[in-house]
Amino acid sequence: MRGRIRGAIVGVAAIILLVLGIPLAIVVHRQALDAEVVELQAKAATALTEIEAPPDPRQLARVADEPDAPEGFAVYDLDGRRIYGSGPSRADAVVDRALGGETASSTDGSLVVATPITERGSEQVTGVLRITESMAGADARSRAAWLVMAVAGVAALGLAWLIGNRLARMLAAPLTDLAADAATIGEGADLGGRPPSGIDEIDEVASVLADRARLVHEALQRESRFSADVSHQLRTPVTALRLKLESDADPAIGASTRSDALADLDRLEQTIEHLLAVARQAMPTAVDVISLDEAVQDAAGRWDERARRTDRRVRVAEAESETTARIRRASVDEILDVLIENGLRHGAGTTTLSVRHLPHGLAVDVADEGTGIELLDAERIFERGYTTGSGKGIGLGVAQSIAEAEGGRVVLSRHQPTTFSLLLAARPPDPLGS
Repeated sequence: MRGRIRGAIVGVAAIILLVLGIPLAIVVHRQALDAEVVELQAKAATALTEIEAPPDPRQLARVADEPDAPEGFAVYDLDGRRIYGSGPSRADAVVDRALGGETASSTDGSLVVATPITERGSEQVTGVLRITESMAGADARSRAAWLVMAVAGVAALGLAWLIGNRLARMLAAPLTDLAADAATIGEGADLGGRPPSGIDEIDEVASVLADRARLVHEALQRESRFSADVSHQLRTPVTALRLKLESDADPAIGASTRSDALADLDRLEQTIEHLLAVARQAMPTAVDVISLDEAVQDAAGRWDERARRTDRRVRVAEAESETTARIRRASVDEILDVLIENGLRHGAGTTTLSVRHLPHGLAVDVADEGTGIELLDAERIFERGYTTGSGKGIGLGVAQSIAEAEGGRVVLSRHQPTTFSLLLAARPPDPLGS
């Protein structure tokens, strides 16, 4: 940005200098020529005082021998013939005008001044004095003026660069500060303490950014407090229920039922801790290598009984070989639970779980025999709060968040039959060869 601002200001200055400088250079050269012509006319007037009318070649020779006599002069008679000096043998256009009684000049290739020679008292033209001079003097004057103009132009460009650099800093520094402030949104920093930049538009953006940052910080604080409160409030009844199940010796509750209930409580506690870790981006760094086949078998076992109550089934497709992945088991369990529940709620028929290999990864598919999802719904199916049925529109969004935290993704891989897939990158080879 700074470079573009400097370049724009220097470019505009250069264009202005060219637009004004080229015509000015032409005018300066024209003035230099005019000044040389005036000096040449003064020389011609001085020479005329020494020439008597009508001009005589012998008398002209004596004038030419004078120390102040002009160089390169010639005299023409009324017929336009040269009678003395160096110049065209016949009168040219400048001499012809002078024969008409007026002083004439030309700057075409060289400086030429022609002045009529008149008789004293009658002012009758008896001849023409023609003086020639090279353009060297006028060119020297022009070059000196152009050099001054060039130096002034370079100085102007340098000044424009300095102004552009200062203006670029003035504009870029507040924007850089805004970018730095925007990067800290969510960290609780106060963005309203910066002094005004002096640029109304930037100060307005900074004020809006500070207000929004404060709202985001307050929302994050409320979410953090809510997560902690939910965690605390859920742990209390879960702990009480666990103590009741472990201490209650009611024979009506079989040992198997009690064991299953305690296992469900264990999973509930693990789910609470796992979801809180995902929400707070505080997932453990250690990741185990797990068996995906075992994970889908366990998931099918958890949901098959509930599916049978609604005349549905959850089954696992036969796998060709054992498949492992480097991912947290709790994450896989949570994602599969969401996908299976989604299939049982919105799908139809048997829900089938399968594991397959991809060219550069793995996929865990959860498919049912439903009629499919419309294309317009498929574009928004993972948005939180969006649902195609009676649900809350949260489950798929939660599954996607967990998958992304693990470096994977949940996608709708087929529309009919409806198939959701958990995509995982292939596990890199163990450097120890295990």
